[in-house]
Amino acid sequence: MNRAEGNRHRLASGLLASLGRRVVVPWPVYAEVDLLLRSRNHPEPALAFGVALNEGVHQLLAPSADELRMALSLGERYLDTGVDLPDLMVMAMATSRDCPILTWDFRHFRTVVLRQGHYWDLLVGEADLPTS
Repeated sequence: MNRAEGNRHRLASGLLASLGRRVVVPWPVYAEVDLLLRSRNHPEPALAFGVALNEGVHQLLAPSADELRMALSLGERYLDTGVDLPDLMVMAMATSRDCPILTWDFRHFRTVVLRQGHYWDLLVGEADLPTS
């Protein structure tokens, strides 16, 4: 989708392929990916991602009521940061399911915290990213 991020996408693809079924994709993230791909005129990859999720390549999971409550609470606390519902749901689901997070959105995942001194367990840090 974004040629400038080709190395990042290859890194993510390799991680996702190696982790397979251990990867949890929250429903809001799936919807966000689908909308993003289709808005950039990539309907085939959008469909392929959905088919792969349906076939169990990764786990497509809906948030629980408690996870939604946590996401909304975080959203209320960080209303002016620009953090969106998919990111908030990832944070809530990662907390309740004790999972690391794969993201390039370090700004939001460094800004939003559960409590003082808390940091999200990120699968890849800024220093781990390819430079070009």
